[in-house]
Amino acid sequence: MLNDLLIGFGVRAHVIQRLWEKLPIDILQKARADIKPGKVPHVSVVHSTLDLYKRQLLPGPRFEKINDILTGYIDRSLRWSEILSIYQHQDCTRVSLSDLCSRVLVDAITRTLFGDGIYRIEPEMNQHLLDFNEDAWKLVFQYPQSADSKMNKARKCMLKAFVTYMQGPESLRAGQSWLLTAVMEEQQAVDIIDEDRAALMLMIYWAANINPYRLAFWMLSYILFDPNLHATLKAETALASSGKHPNIPYLMTKCPRLDATYQETLRIVNGALSARKIVAPTVIGGKTLHSPNTILIPFRQLQYDKRVFGDDPSRFEPERFLHDKGLSASPNFRPFGGGVNYCPGRFLARQEMFVFVALMLHRFQISLSREPRQRFPELDTSTPALGINGTKSGMDVLVDIREAS
Repeated sequence: MLNDLLIGFGVRAHVIQRLWEKLPIDILQKARADIKPGKVPHVSVVHSTLDLYKRQLLPGPRFEKINDILTGYIDRSLRWSEILSIYQHQDCTRVSLSDLCSRVLVDAITRTLFGDGIYRIEPEMNQHLLDFNEDAWKLVFQYPQSADSKMNKARKCMLKAFVTYMQGPESLRAGQSWLLTAVMEEQQAVDIIDEDRAALMLMIYWAANINPYRLAFWMLSYILFDPNLHATLKAETALASSGKHPNIPYLMTKCPRLDATYQETLRIVNGALSARKIVAPTVIGGKTLHSPNTILIPFRQLQYDKRVFGDDPSRFEPERFLHDKGLSASPNFRPFGGGVNYCPGRFLARQEMFVFVALMLHRFQISLSREPRQRFPELDTSTPALGINGTKSGMDVLVDIREAS
């Protein structure tokens, strides 16, 4: 499954074989100076990359640094002067909620990974990512598509930008994340050329952006359509949002209703699935599954199980996570997967959402636009999801936004 995905992103077949070969120990040691020589695991490029993800994104000094950078960009973007510069209105701005979430969060993640230099090469990087992500499921599931499809055009533009980014002067990469630097250096050390490294870079960029802006859209939609929840969360997060910068420790430990809203939103809108290649005849429920087919295991059915989440699991009800503290650890609740595939980005994602939502509630007066009359957007469950589902085609939420008093 992963090999097919790598080919879809643009990695050549003969290079994929090299990605599964073990790296020389001296190369592995470079990004693992904290491990004594002789204790560094002897692993392939693929497994080393997974380890580097964990070293960057699991709690620790590197996590704190990347979290500070990411939330700093969100903090900077969610100021009235920045909103005015984007939407060019003076007092009150009527905007698309999905557009606002994607503008702020895709930009913050892009700058966190690459610094500002990538925009000097490709100013439309964020839009290319959104165009690519809209139909990325077709690439993952090997759905036929034309060479001039929107997704393929976006992919080509991003690949070209990444090659230029890697080949350009070092100053272009001044703000590059530790993760990206370590991954690219290991690949270069085993003579993987820039075009293939660009495709691998695109996978990292896409994986970082596939869910946050959609999750933020759904969280704010649920909050804005429920005045009581809006008021409750605004009061709960007030102390964390009253200073010049957000008080992240307070948000993460003193805001149980915000946390419950986050968990419930994940449960409702997450359409992620797990995929496994069948390598030998396997019998499940009386049916024999044969190689080389792929079995897909959707998490949605687990997260809508009435035996765990009550008689009306499709109802948005954050209180269920307040009343039952064990729900977030239930085997039926797997928004970030589990086991060896447990997403290491789960800690960063939580802080990213808490900061974004809290700042939106306190820095602006934000409400649903009254005209046209709006109904809650419907979840698109007909398109294969790779994480957070989007809305049905053409659906959005319009909001009126003013500077807070």
